[in-house]
Amino acid sequence: MRLFLPFLIAGVMAFAATSSAARAQETPAPDVTPAPVASAPAPSQTPSRMEQQYDGNWHVMLAPYVWLPTLKQNVQYSIPTLPQHGGGIVQGSVQVGPSDYLTKINAAAMFAFEARKGDLDLFGDYIYTNVSTSSTVSTTFSGPLGHVVVPVTLTTNSRLASSIWELAAGFSIAHGQNADLNLFAGWRQFPLHLTLDYNAVIGKRGLIAPSGTVVENPLANDVIFGFRGKAFLGDHWYVPYYIDAGSGAINQTWQAFTGAGYVANHGQTILLAYRTLNYNAFPPGSPVQRLVMYGPLLGYTFQI
Repeated sequence: MRLFLPFLIAGVMAFAATSSAARAQETPAPDVTPAPVASAPAPSQTPSRMEQQYDGNWHVMLAPYVWLPTLKQNVQYSIPTLPQHGGGIVQGSVQVGPSDYLTKINAAAMFAFEARKGDLDLFGDYIYTNVSTSSTVSTTFSGPLGHVVVPVTLTTNSRLASSIWELAAGFSIAHGQNADLNLFAGWRQFPLHLTLDYNAVIGKRGLIAPSGTVVENPLANDVIFGFRGKAFLGDHWYVPYYIDAGSGAINQTWQAFTGAGYVANHGQTILLAYRTLNYNAFPPGSPVQRLVMYGPLLGYTFQI
């Protein structure tokens, strides 16, 4: 038994040493847990020109422009008469086209603005023109008790100073990636200052003042409503459109324009359009009977 005990202890120690060496040399099992797969980043998409206008931020734009309309205006003046004599109304027309601007237009100023935030927008327009023209008008006046008809030739110098301004608020009823449609309502005012200097050549007895000046200051206020918007044809070119109609106490009015615009990379815009503005349906006694302005428009828009 004593001889066996040393061999038993030596065997146990040898087994323990062998087991430790074996565990030390053992290769660890590979980790078979799959690594997480990184998700591919979503591709970024730049908003279109139209979508940028509806991003919820304020967008304020100012647009000075040059409008070269043909202006046609029918006017009438009541010439003062001498006491105890009948009189009449002188009717005439004024037409100024682009070829007359250097000689007939004394001053002009035109600009528009727009402020938009989301679906709401506020916009306005201002037109000022000061035009001079000369004409010869032949008419007749009734004499005392209407028994005598007097032919009269008037050499006239007319000055027409008009300031037409418009202010409106709108709401987008539809807009997508490349087009929108806005409904609006607002106010347009047409204060007009008419001055007529006349010299009369009277056919018979002097029944009217032979010369003088007549001044008229009619005012047309109109509530207007309409549609406006634009459609982009790509990233830079677009087609604007606008139409309104209005009515007031002494007249009716309507306006429309369309054309083509180009948006540069920095956001500034050049616009070429055709515009028409019409005033009509004045009462018979109004000094202004009709006003029509139509022609090409060149504008430049920048953000402020």
